[in-house]
Amino acid sequence: MLSNKDNSYTIERGNRFKKKVDPSTRALLIRRGNDFFSSGNIKAAEKIFVTTDYKDGLVRLGDYYFNNGNIYNAAKMYFMSGNESKIKLFSEKCAKIIQIMLEENIKLSI
Repeated sequence: MLSNKDNSYTIERGNRFKKKVDPSTRALLIRRGNDFFSSGNIKAAEKIFVTTDYKDGLVRLGDYYFNNGNIYNAAKMYFMSGNESKIKLFSEKCAKIIQIMLEENIKLSI
């Protein structure tokens, strides 16, 4: 999870928003969240996936946000999911973007 404390960003792994629910209720909620996601109701799906700590759903939300240019929410979802391969890939993509921006800035400065 990214949080802004004193104008500096920190990254926390894990989901501190998850709630304890019994397995059958969790399964029903996840199905409902999948329905919301499929129909384009991303906010409703996010609320359910975060609350139930549904890792695959959090990764799908991260992919959705990343592909739609919302890097901050993508990072939140990836780090909340704890999916190391997605976190690594996301970090590498962000580093590449920063590298390109720096190279372009250097070229403009010369």
